[in-house]
Amino acid sequence: MNLVVELWAKSEIPAYGGLFRADGTAREVFFDGPGSLYLELGEPFEVEEPTYEHKIGVDGEAELPDGRGYVCCGSGGMGDQGFLARLDGQRRLVWVLASTEGNPFLRVSVDWPLAHFVNDWGTVLTLDLTDPDYAP
Repeated sequence: MNLVVELWAKSEIPAYGGLFRADGTAREVFFDGPGSLYLELGEPFEVEEPTYEHKIGVDGEAELPDGRGYVCCGSGGMGDQGFLARLDGQRRLVWVLASTEGNPFLRVSVDWPLAHFVNDWGTVLTLDLTDPDYAP
């Protein structure tokens, strides 16, 4: 089990932005702010022991069709932190996208293959769950 999966099991995420996969890989994440939510994935990086973690709370969840699993979203310990996550059919972590710039995400809906995450500003971030970065 890798560090991110261990943190997830404790309802925690790393205290820095990134797309963290259950297979141990990670990529940098850049948002242009909570008002427009333009998301860009950056370079891969090594996941290190974080100096601190954020407790998270799940604020929204949606089931994916045909037993593909679930997506959920929520908030971290600080007011500007949020997360998005994909879980498998047994609710095990597939990936979590930790954000320090996108604000808390409060709701999620699915129009397969698209997942629509809404932050506390009412801004929508849409991800294609068939994109290799967001697929299982």
